Amino acid sequence: MERISAFFSSMWDTILAKHQEGIYNTICLGVLLGLPVLVIITLIFICCHCCCSRPGKSGQQPEQNKKKKKKKKDEEDLWISAQPKLLQMEKRPSLPV
Repeated sequence: MERISAFFSSMWDTILAKHQEGIYNTICLGVLLGLPVLVIITLIFICCHCCCSRPGKSGQQPEQNKKKKKKKKDEEDLWISAQPKLLQMEKRPSLPV
């Protein structure tokens, strides 16, 4: 326990010594000590996001969704007509002028 206490005591003494040397050293120490904390917070956020955003696994629901998607893909017409504006104009009812 004394080793841990001595380590943090020496770290604190180093921080105070660098702070007294100038503001540049204080900023550098803040960045260097803040980076590991930022990395840990980012990793926790990513892990929680991945775990919470997973879809629930149930036996029947995914199979039904897959079948619906396959039917939808088969029915979709992916061809683009050569004259889309003309086809749209034909479908509109004419207005009296």
